[in-house]
Amino acid sequence: MEVKKMDAKMKGKVNRIISESYSIARELEDIAQGIQSEFKGIGSAQCASSLRSAAQKYRNVSSELRRI
Repeated sequence: MEVKKMDAKMKGKVNRIISESYSIARELEDIAQGIQSEFKGIGSAQCASSLRSAAQKYRNVSSELRRI
């Protein structure tokens, strides 16, 4: 099976997706931190935890895309 390299235009698009994915992860982490510090109770802890989990998934996607 022949493996072809990405052209510069496609690599640029992938890099923009990676950057945006990291930005989304940071934003989710910031929101989680705000919820945890501003609101009290079990619901806020669960919400913050869910947001952190989603942020980690975005970071994982970014890491996988960097391997392309």
